[in-house]
Amino acid sequence: MKKILTFVWLLVAFGRLVLAQSTPTAEEVMDKYIAAIGGKEALMKVTDMTTSMSSDMNGNAIIVTRKQKLPNKFSMVINANGMEVMKQTGDGSTVVMGGMQGSRTLEGPAAQQMTVMNTLFPELHYAENGVKTTLVGPEKVDGKDTYKLSHMTADGATTWTDNFDVATGLKVQSVVTNKSPQGEMTSTMVYSDYKDTGGIKFPMTINQQSPRGPMTMSVDNVKVNKGLKDSDFTAK
Repeated sequence: MKKILTFVWLLVAFGRLVLAQSTPTAEEVMDKYIAAIGGKEALMKVTDMTTSMSSDMNGNAIIVTRKQKLPNKFSMVINANGMEVMKQTGDGSTVVMGGMQGSRTLEGPAAQQMTVMNTLFPELHYAENGVKTTLVGPEKVDGKDTYKLSHMTADGATTWTDNFDVATGLKVQSVVTNKSPQGEMTSTMVYSDYKDTGGIKFPMTINQQSPRGPMTMSVDNVKVNKGLKDSDFTAK
């Protein structure tokens, strides 16, 4: 009996060892993702990027133009049937959100979250921006095995999650909760159809689910290092 108990204990211990060896850390998951989309060296060469996307919502042609510039500037403009309906601009410390019903300025934690998440290849800069990342564990997303990571801003005020494909390392989903005058709003983005553009892989299809309804965006083109100016990101 003693030998049997010893054998069982060894099996349990071995199982725990294998599990520990097969489960990556949060840093290893992000490192695999960075390698999967092109590698740190290639990503660090990108100083600015413009992404053009299009969609159709209830028969309305939607055009989304997103600009990013190191170290922490971004803007996004949404046009519907040729008319600007929403604009976001972040200058590094302040975010101005404008729409057909007026505009509002975000500062503090809310602006910090948006700035951190809209930085070029944000995973490269989480450490310097004080973002704390933890591995939640494995999770199925659309039938795929993924690792789920939870991120928290330096002040602990906001969190969001990402899911990375276990096999490929690519990001397949993000879940973001933003605070608004109407309360908290949760948006889920599902990324697919990754394609190589200038040595870096980008998802060409983004499915978004939000309180406003579902929307599928197609990435039409990605332009890098075109010399965007700081004046393009004046928050006003």
